[in-house]
Amino acid sequence: MRQRWQLVPDGFIPDPPVVAPNQVGVRFDGDPRPGRPLARLQPGGRETPLVGPTTGPNEFGAAIDLRGLAPGGYTVEIVEHLTGGAEAIVGRTSFVLSQPEYVVWTLDFEGDASGDAELANTAAIADGLKIPMSVLWNPRVWATDQVSQERQDAMVAWTKGRQAKGDEVALHLHMWTDYVRAAGLVPRTAPSWAGRGDGYDVPITAYPENEQQALIGYGVKLMVQHGLPTPTSFRAGGDFADAATLRAVAASGFNADCTAVAKDYPPIGRIPYPWTLPAGAQPYQPSRSDANATGDLPLLEAPTIGGNTFGFTVQTIQPQIRANLALFAAAGNVANERKAITVVSHPGTIVATERAAIEALLGAFAGLRYDTDSGPVRFVTLAQLAKAYTP
Repeated sequence: MRQRWQLVPDGFIPDPPVVAPNQVGVRFDGDPRPGRPLARLQPGGRETPLVGPTTGPNEFGAAIDLRGLAPGGYTVEIVEHLTGGAEAIVGRTSFVLSQPEYVVWTLDFEGDASGDAELANTAAIADGLKIPMSVLWNPRVWATDQVSQERQDAMVAWTKGRQAKGDEVALHLHMWTDYVRAAGLVPRTAPSWAGRGDGYDVPITAYPENEQQALIGYGVKLMVQHGLPTPTSFRAGGDFADAATLRAVAASGFNADCTAVAKDYPPIGRIPYPWTLPAGAQPYQPSRSDANATGDLPLLEAPTIGGNTFGFTVQTIQPQIRANLALFAAAGNVANERKAITVVSHPGTIVATERAAIEALLGAFAGLRYDTDSGPVRFVTLAQLAKAYTP
């Protein structure tokens, strides 16, 4: 096998015969075709003919079908058929099969200016740890005179550069009064979680469903007009959303939302969170009438259970690191359940101390990473997570 760790297939891992980590390659001393070679999976006896030649005259391969298999240890036997009908096992290799575990790093632009140093720190984390980002753009910067043209251009250029590297560009909205007014609606300043008066701290749930959808649609329109892609993932400001919000998000063509938090999430201010999800809540398809319940709304809700890194240091973020690692299978063990952790940061706040904290938090998964053949943990975007959870 191309690597020891294999994952139960999900919605975005290539299926055979695409060359993938579940490909087994065999080099024979001579042409094996007269012996009709095959790969046999044990336990179970599932067989796959070896085809080739592939990369050399006597090199043959096969993509092992992992669908329907339970997590655990497996052996691949390389079998040749001898004259007279007998079989010979001419080679063996082993692998472990695990349910996938996912980590999503989301980055919220807040609608104000982000500095070059902070943006550089954000990019350095992603590039240094080799992980993708879901960059949640906030289009309010185009509806205010509080963000200079220079900063607008710099932030957009940075975001397009991240997109070119494969990062996702998604949507994040706060109810800034200037943004709401630009969308053609009457802004509200209450309720608010901090009493600011500029709408930033007013939850989107303060607006009726039709206006929520209009605010989302306006944001998408501005993004497309400025050369950004049509987003498919969303987070509402302050982590406030209800069933009307999720209906509006789904009706706007989004596939994923990450607004939800668990009921034990630290309070943001004087408005209680509308979420009653348990600690460690996992992605789910929400109900049309209850954002906290499962249902048939065509949207993946991916609760942000991995923490908000704002203001943390390497020392103070250690409890969150321990909590995150405790949700996943221990190092060296297969995961019997598919799980996901979503973490949130903000490109405008990542100074040196927070950068170090984020590197510690995300770097703690190094010994579990699938891409280094160390375990079942995959770093993915929200869009990829939604695809993985597609039935």
